[in-house]
Amino acid sequence: MSKAVENVLNNKDAKVTDYFELVNTYEYSDLSVHKDGNIILSMSINQFNEVCDGYEFSQKCSTSHFTIEESDVESVTGKMLNGMDTCLIEINMKDGSRVGVCIYHTDTNAKRDVRERFYESDVFSLMDYLNDDTHKAMMVNIHDAFGLEIKLNDIKNCSVVETEESYEMQIDSMTFPLVDDSFNEICIKENSSCDTILIRPYGQPFLEISIFVSKKNSN
Repeated sequence: MSKAVENVLNNKDAKVTDYFELVNTYEYSDLSVHKDGNIILSMSINQFNEVCDGYEFSQKCSTSHFTIEESDVESVTGKMLNGMDTCLIEINMKDGSRVGVCIYHTDTNAKRDVRERFYESDVFSLMDYLNDDTHKAMMVNIHDAFGLEIKLNDIKNCSVVETEESYEMQIDSMTFPLVDDSFNEICIKENSSCDTILIRPYGQPFLEISIFVSKKNSN
């Protein structure tokens, strides 16, 4: 059991949001809705937000979400499953249904905290950045919350191009959809000779692209 989970489960004064905020600590969790012995909804999540009069569980960079009205909640409990590094949060609803949130691998599934000194960007700024002749993508690391890890060197093409429907990120033979709004997550950290770009593409809530860019003097 991780320290974050332990602090909540052992706190007799823990609030509902203390349990739900654990979703934001980990790369992914599974949410399911049970009623009359049946599972009526199941989805993976990686984001929790407290909204007006309720709680929203969602997937980053997508429109997938599930919202609970605060007034509909009867009780919230949490526990570790026997023999498993899995935390189960159970939300009992007043209509007799139950919402379960399973957080797996609490000791190893924590989100990578790499946002320090990054600033948020957008599709258009990223396109201009990559079109700058003084910027050269040297290495790309693609990983997701389920163990995928791809490392690319000697990058021939790394660019953002406009398509008929929207935009896409091209990294050699691979493409990733981007849109011109907040459904992408794009962050950049600048240094004197090498920048780092982090991208979570639209429709890929559990995938992150890290691009390491060398900068040459334009003079």
